[in-house]
Amino acid sequence: MQVRKIWQEETLESLSSYRNLRDRHKEIIPEIIKFVEVNQPILSEWILDQWVEDRNLGRVQLWEGDWRVIPMPLNVVGTTTTEDDFELSEMVSFVELFNTTTEKVKEVLPQLTESMKELCPTFYNAIKEDVDGELLKSCTISKLSPGTKINPHNGDIDSLRLHFPVIEDEGAWLSVRGRKRTWKVGELFAFHDNDKHWAQHHGTHDRVVVIMDYALSQLEKKGITIEKWEEELAI
Repeated sequence: MQVRKIWQEETLESLSSYRNLRDRHKEIIPEIIKFVEVNQPILSEWILDQWVEDRNLGRVQLWEGDWRVIPMPLNVVGTTTTEDDFELSEMVSFVELFNTTTEKVKEVLPQLTESMKELCPTFYNAIKEDVDGELLKSCTISKLSPGTKINPHNGDIDSLRLHFPVIEDEGAWLSVRGRKRTWKVGELFAFHDNDKHWAQHHGTHDRVVVIMDYALSQLEKKGITIEKWEEELAI
């Protein structure tokens, strides 16, 4: 049986952001770690809602344990530098995701934008072309602590998701449609966010990755599609 290919790194190889992140990861990782350290109060305060609405199952528990997510707002598609930008921004969803208020999001996200530009210049320049081209629509840092489980779920139907490992732990893994993979520094991987995926952490220290979502609709305008197929393996 032919099914859509699970791992989609080759789909993004023509993009400057992917190549820059892959080739300059040794320079970028210390910047991300510093960004997390400086913005630790936000990471501690903004706790992702454990319960989400599933279109098939209704309200379900998404994760158990200690999972922290901090946004890295992007100009054009994710920034909130002005109120007008905020109203048009997909970051409005953070109000619901973090069970917070519009006022708090308007206060915090511009601070994070400036913090990212100041502390992560190599990272920011690495992705800037694809941010300006509106291919990248969101960017977050995900910190998964030992003992945490992210339950099976389907994400955004218009997102090709890229993981950029910052801190690895061989006891932490991600499964997409039943194919398990561990995070390795220097190895980026991508998958369709709408494919069912889940994660568990049985290791000893925090696993940190940067998660970037590319808009499939925008990629298709550039002639980039993910309609690549492979034989489905028995699981």
